[in-house]
Amino acid sequence: MYDKAAKLFEVPDIALPFMDMFLRTEELHLLEMMEPRNYSPDELLTLLRNFTEDPDNFIKEAYSRGVFNKAEDEGKVFFRPANFYTRLAFFTQYEPEVWAKIPAPERKKIDEWYVAQYMEKAKPRLETALKGEGLIENAFFFTLDETLALIDSIKCEPYMVPCNCKSVALNCEKPRNVCVLFKRGLNSEWDRGHGRPLTKEEAKEIIRLADKSGLMHTSEENAAICNCCGDCCYPIRASKRIGTQGIWPKQRYRIIWDEKKCVGCGKCAKVCNFGAFKNEGRKITFDEKDCWGCTICSSNCPVGAITIVKI
Repeated sequence: MYDKAAKLFEVPDIALPFMDMFLRTEELHLLEMMEPRNYSPDELLTLLRNFTEDPDNFIKEAYSRGVFNKAEDEGKVFFRPANFYTRLAFFTQYEPEVWAKIPAPERKKIDEWYVAQYMEKAKPRLETALKGEGLIENAFFFTLDETLALIDSIKCEPYMVPCNCKSVALNCEKPRNVCVLFKRGLNSEWDRGHGRPLTKEEAKEIIRLADKSGLMHTSEENAAICNCCGDCCYPIRASKRIGTQGIWPKQRYRIIWDEKKCVGCGKCAKVCNFGAFKNEGRKITFDEKDCWGCTICSSNCPVGAITIVKI
């Protein structure tokens, strides 16, 4: 049942048993009737009159839920079917209680599928970025101070959404409401009706909380500030698989640890996402080859034993 909808929506085999959790019955009915093309609002309204009393609200909700994407052609806005990859992020961000009902082993399989999909989609963007022809998302690691300054430099007001990486992966207990976004165009979270508006000071408080919680700051400057961990972050997990440590996200600082100044408090080891700093019986060690240069160890060191040097 709903075989055409599953194919159109590109639902992977591992998610087929849970399709009715990801998509409402009415959405499945509509996808069965649709093709992979743009639909005008009037075309959708005609299709929807067969099985919903409020087609306008249906379209609005389906777009919000990541079931539809918007497309623009000659100044007009159309809708087209999205796909499971797009829907998964919105599902886990805004329906976490439903995501939690899927058995953990099956969630893990879907998570691994998502990482693999993200990695393959990222490869062409990474190649383009390496040629100097554009920026990939999460292009650079930012220090705490740089991240705070970036917020001041952006002209538009920021907004906050739950971290999609942590929402899907569920690999840590660190703060989740920490993604600071700026984009408001078609298919953005804001345009879909999500996000809590922030003052710049509120955004800075989120960044400081993230930093203290061991969340790294990455950005490409004008779209978003991601605050994520090595266990959940899809760009970092993809980078590990591709083998682009130091390249994506770009390492811009070298970490310098002064063992003589170190008091062995262990904060660096606690926040380090890559095991570069280790705390074994209040004996701190640092292995630079494991360091990705995210710099949060430096901002969390209470005695200034960790400094950073621009590469």
